[in-house]
Order: sequence, then C-alpha cells, then structure tokens
Amino acid sequence: MRIFIFSLLLLVCASSFAVELQEGQVWTYKTRVHEEDSTITILKIENYPDLGKVVHIRVEGIRLKNPLKGNIVTDIPHLPFKYGAIEKSVTELNRKKTKIPDFDEGYRMWKKAYLAGEAGAFESTIDVTLNLLIGGHWEEKE
Repeated sequence: MRIFIFSLLLLVCASSFAVELQEGQVWTYKTRVHEEDSTITILKIENYPDLGKVVHIRVEGIRLKNPLKGNIVTDIPHLPFKYGAIEKSVTELNRKKTKIPDFDEGYRMWKKAYLAGEAGAFESTIDVTLNLLIGGHWEEKE
C-alpha cells in the first residue's frame, strides 16, 4: 500500500512539472550569465520521423559577438531544437503572444538544409547551444 501511495504521489508531482509548449508563447529560460532578461518565443512546432518534435524558437536579449563583423548580436530570429531540449531549458511562461515574429527566411534556409540531409535540431539546452554558437564556424550569406 505504501508503495502504491508513493508511486501515485510521484506521478502527480512529475505531471505538475510537465511543460506544454505552444506556438506564440514567450518563456524565460535557464540563461547564460548576464542574460537573465533573455526570452524565447515559440515560433512553430513540427513532427519529423527522424527528429521527433522540433520546436523552432526566436531568442531575444542575448549578447553574442559576431566573429565575422565584430558586432554584437542581440537576437536570433530562428533556431530549431528538439522538444526535450526546450523542456529542460524553460523556467517560466511569460505570456502568450498573438503575433508570431517573422522567421520565414531562417526557417526556409533550415528546411532546405534539413531536406538535403545537412541540418537537424539542437539537442542541447538553449544556454549550451548559444555557447556552442560562439565557437562555431560562421559564414556570410551569399
């Protein structure tokens, strides 16, 4: 009987922490140091046979130095993540936006690369991914 009650309690606690992501939501997340005001917007959620659920996000309120031009990037209009990575990253739902920011250009570029087998979705948390982008290979768009 004790095991049953403990299992039931565990199930109730686990379900209360479940995150339901929806397009248009704005979330705070586990940010990098000095970017505590940064937020993400859920742009689109899709299912892919090889990737599972992919959550396309916009990141705002960051400070990444562009290694090509030297300027500071304060937002990234489109990044694709696996659902679980976003679940691990978000901390609080700020609001439900009625208008999703434009992300068509970045999404089309990603989709074309994905269909060619040259792109996927990030599996790491948002903060880790942003740190990886700092050390990544950047190319200027033609």
